[in-house]
Amino acid sequence: MESILEPIDLQNYQPVRQEAYNALREAILTGRLEPGTRLVERKIAKQLGVSRTPVREAIRKLELEGLVEHLPRRGVVVARMSVREAWEVYSIRAVLEGLAARLAAERINPMQLKKLNELVSAMEKACDEEDYVKLQELHLEFNSIICKAAESPRLHQMIDNLVDYIVGFTKIGYSVPGRTRAATREHRELLEALMNGDGEKAEKIARQHIENSRQAYFMQLALRDQKNTNI
Repeated sequence: MESILEPIDLQNYQPVRQEAYNALREAILTGRLEPGTRLVERKIAKQLGVSRTPVREAIRKLELEGLVEHLPRRGVVVARMSVREAWEVYSIRAVLEGLAARLAAERINPMQLKKLNELVSAMEKACDEEDYVKLQELHLEFNSIICKAAESPRLHQMIDNLVDYIVGFTKIGYSVPGRTRAATREHRELLEALMNGDGEKAEKIARQHIENSRQAYFMQLALRDQKNTNI
């Protein structure tokens, strides 16, 4: 396995095993550790700059979460999320983010609207420059502001629990030609609904955005499978 994991900060207040878990989970969900990648404790420990014990504990936790699995004669590998699991994540996102958009339309303040407008303009610029890393960062910040504007801490926490999945899925979906531009237009439309205080429209746009993202994600997975079959 190539060295794609950064050494963890041993001065952090979190236990080392939690830091190791966080690092591996983030690498898996963002696609840096692809499905089928073999996880070797010794190599991971060396990359993270820790002993093998916290790595072993982190892998056990990831296995319980279904992100890694044991395969005969191969050992521990990164698991591929099933179609059903991915579909469920998108379905949950649509409901939660739709509700957040509806609530935000009713409660958002002028400073938050100003910031959202700046973010969408920056998204459009990132699209022009094909800076997809920056686009992803802007996307997450946009979503975060809407969650805060909704003024529902419990809802915000529920959406935060899906953020790592959102990052990984979005990265795959954005590789579909034209998806980044379309997604940016959808953010502009959502902003307009928020500015008009139209909660019903904001929820509808947010849910359609998730549905479009779901279609792009599965389209790209199908293309990858077809490519691998033809090799």
